[in-house]
Amino acid sequence: MPTYDFRCQKCGHRFTVITGISERHKVTCPECGAGEVEQLITGCSVRSGPASGCGSGRDLGSAGFRGG
Repeated sequence: MPTYDFRCQKCGHRFTVITGISERHKVTCPECGAGEVEQLITGCSVRSGPASGCGSGRDLGSAGFRGG
């Protein structure tokens, strides 16, 4: 399941949520409980494991990709 970064428009708290793409609109701030959150556009992280066939197991976020 993907992770999404959000910022609360009410209190400014930044947080990450693991949720399905169709559930992003239901996210609330874990700090103040407000539903007024905006999704942040950030870099991505792709991880591979032994069963994926990629073989590297490396986090591409540490390979120099900088999003946002």
